[in-house]
Amino acid sequence: MDSPDYNLSRMAPDPSLPWPFPDVLNVAREVLAGDRGVIEGSIVLAGYGHRIVPDWRVDPDFVIFGALASETDHLPFGEVRSRWSADGLAKADEEIEAITEAYRAKVLAACANLISRFGVGQRTSSRTVTLYRPVGPKELELIAASGWRRFPERLPEQPIFYPVTNEAYAAQIARDWNVKESGAGFVTKFAIDADYLCRYQEQKVGGAIHTEYWIPAENLEEFNERIVNKIEVIAEYH
Repeated sequence: MDSPDYNLSRMAPDPSLPWPFPDVLNVAREVLAGDRGVIEGSIVLAGYGHRIVPDWRVDPDFVIFGALASETDHLPFGEVRSRWSADGLAKADEEIEAITEAYRAKVLAACANLISRFGVGQRTSSRTVTLYRPVGPKELELIAASGWRRFPERLPEQPIFYPVTNEAYAAQIARDWNVKESGAGFVTKFAIDADYLCRYQEQKVGGAIHTEYWIPAENLEEFNERIVNKIEVIAEYH
């Protein structure tokens, strides 16, 4: 069976991605190119699921890898094949071939989806997540200077960029911290590509509303590239 054209030429590895994304993308590319088997690749990708998405069981791509890994966990792959008898391997290989053909199209599509979702510079998802960022006057000026498209790079003593998940938390910081520090506080609101945001874990740092994401300063440029539409100011405090 011929594989669909997944345009492998645009899928070069990007070392700037945090682990395990380069490994996951490389395995997906190997499966698409036929350099790694459909089942073997799915087993490896299933093992990464909990590190890539919040819940692999409801993710449209990782659920396929997980299902195939579960269905074939009794079959021999890799070094274990040397411990099976010839008759046992012959029967197992027939089952492997049948399962491979049954899943091939789904697995190839899921691998292509992973590359589209998580490869740097590729933005095909229409799903977004709304985040908030409390800022002072100086940061707001820099955001405005970017055309309301980007957050400014962090200072050397600021290794982490902290967007928060809800307006109430952002307002609390803008009102209680930014006003005290710089005379004014502003709440910004923006949309980010949901599949990209899956790379980071939501962090709870206090009460129920105190949830945020921790983006390393060196990843902020990439984060800015995944902002959808403009950053807007929705509240200000003095």
